[in-house]
This record gives sequence, structure tokens and C-alpha cells, in this order.
Amino acid sequence: MKTLTQRLTLAGATLALLAGCAGQAVQLGSRVSGPIPTGQSRVITAEACGFQLLLFIPIAINGRMASAYEELERQAAGDFITDVEVQERWGYRFVGTQYCTELRAKAISAR
Repeated sequence: MKTLTQRLTLAGATLALLAGCAGQAVQLGSRVSGPIPTGQSRVITAEACGFQLLLFIPIAINGRMASAYEELERQAAGDFITDVEVQERWGYRFVGTQYCTELRAKAISAR
């Protein structure tokens, strides 16, 4: 009985750790349902960062791309988003590693 409890505890801990490794899929750019706008374009950028504490504990790591894209959409304010570029960077900090995702895109006015 003791080994069954230990195995279940180990399995639960393993599943919890693996769940921390799952990220969200993000579709970059506007979905095309008609002609692509040809108005004025402007460059928009957004960035989101996360931290890996002690190289083991993820803090806001998996949602970086989704957070950055939400900020990009907010800046576009309904305009058509195209030419999305993704840049990843990381750096060591005192107690872990910081990871950042930067998105750069063009917003074309649909008006």
C-alpha cells in the first residue's frame, strides 16, 4: 500500500511539473477574410518577459507569446496586422534566467 501511495504521489508531482511546460499556440497576423488593406502602415512593437527561478521554477514563461501578441493587437486598434517578426532573447540574472519575446509588425489602416 505504501508503494502505491508513493507511486501515485510521484505520478501526480510529475504531471504537475509537466503541466508547467505547456504553452499556448498563438496565430500571428490578422486572419484574411477579404482583400488585404492597402492603406497607411505603421510599425508596432510589443514585448513580454518571464523568469525561470533557480533554473527550475517557471514564472510567466509560457504565456509570453500570447501576452506580447495581445499587446500588439491593442496597439493595432483593429487595424490589419502583417509582417510579424519574432525575436527571443534571454539573460542570466542573480537567481535564474529571464526570457523575453519581442514582436514587431506592421499595422495597416483598414480605413
